[in-house]
This record gives sequence, C-alpha cells and structure tokens, in this order.
Amino acid sequence: MSRKLSIAAISALMLTSFEGSASGASIGAGNPYPVSNYMCQDGTHLAVRLLGDRASVSVNDATAVDLPSMGPDGTTYSNGQLTLTIVQGRLSWGVGRAVPTACTGG
Repeated sequence: MSRKLSIAAISALMLTSFEGSASGASIGAGNPYPVSNYMCQDGTHLAVRLLGDRASVSVNDATAVDLPSMGPDGTTYSNGQLTLTIVQGRLSWGVGRAVPTACTGG
C-alpha cells in the first residue's frame, strides 16, 4: 500500500513540476516584436513596434497605425501624414509638415 502511495505522490509531483516549467517557458514567447514606449518633447506619447518593413505606432493610446518603411535604410516610416524617424538611436515624430519633435524612451 505504501509503495502505491509513493508512486502516486511521485507522479503528482512530476506533473506539478512539468506544468510549472511549461508555463515558465512560454513567458515572452509569441511576441517577436515588443512595444517600445516614447515620450516626445511636445507631450505626445508613442507606443512603437518595429516590424521590419513597417512600424506600428499608437499615438496617445489610440489605435495603432502602420507606417511603411521609406527608403533602403529602414529608419524612416511614413504614410505621408505621420512620420517616424530613427537616426543613430534617436527617435523623432512628425505630423504633416510640422517640424518633427524629438522623443525619448524606448
């Protein structure tokens, strides 16, 4: 009887440890494009996700807008009205023809 109880206890312990390791392995999985948050000098808050050929940008917690990459260097993303530029690790944000504003964070 005690041998059956020991086998049951060991089996339960193995199942518990397997469940813990499986959930621990999934932390951060499935999100290869993390969101970076920026605060611009004009008070605008940006949540930016760089997706290679485009950037997904949420302005002040609004629905994200996809901005296609412009040019071969992939550091300017624009839809003609909204422009995100990254030069030497510095990000700037422009709306229309207004002078772009510098943003910090990341």
